[in-house]
Amino acid sequence: MNLPTSLKATIDNEHGFVLGTAILISAILLLAGVLAMWTSNTELTIVRNEGQMIREFYNAEAGVVDAIENYNSGPTTWMTNDFLSADPTVAGNAVTSSDENGDAVAMVEARCIEPSATPIASFSDAANNIPQQPHIGSPPSGSGYSLKYFEIRRYSLTATSNSGNTQVQVGAWKVFNKF
Repeated sequence: MNLPTSLKATIDNEHGFVLGTAILISAILLLAGVLAMWTSNTELTIVRNEGQMIREFYNAEAGVVDAIENYNSGPTTWMTNDFLSADPTVAGNAVTSSDENGDAVAMVEARCIEPSATPIASFSDAANNIPQQPHIGSPPSGSGYSLKYFEIRRYSLTATSNSGNTQVQVGAWKVFNKF
C-alpha cells in the first residue's frame, strides 16, 4: 500500500505528540480524582456534623423526658420539698440526666413559670427567659380534674446537651389538691 507522503510523515512522526496527549489526559484524570475525593470528604464532614447535632438534640430531649417522668423519684428528682415550699418567683432546681451507663447526657433546669420570676444566677439565659403565665391556675378543661378541688402549677424545664450546643425547653403542669 502506497501512502501519500504527508500522511506517511504524520504516521512516522515521533516528536512527542502521543506523550503530550497522554500527560494531558493523565492530568485531567488526576484533577477529576482529586475533586471527587474533596467532594467525598466534604460530604462525610457534613454527615458527621449532622449526626452529632441529631445526637445532641436527642440527648437534650431525653433529659427533658427523664425529668418529666422522674420528677419526684430517681436521679432527676427536681420537685423536692424545698422546691415546692420555696417562693415561686425564685424556686429552681438543676439536675443531671444520665444514660444507662451513668454518663451525663444533659443538664436540666426546672423552675416555676411565674410572671414576676427572678432570674437565677446559676441558670442559663433560656431557663431565665421563660413565657410569662400565672404559676397557679385551673386544670385544663377535659382533663378530668374538678375545678373545685384541684389546681395546676406550671413549670418550665430547660435541658441543655453536654456540649452546650443544643437546648430543649418545655412547659409542664402538675395537678395539686387545693389547700
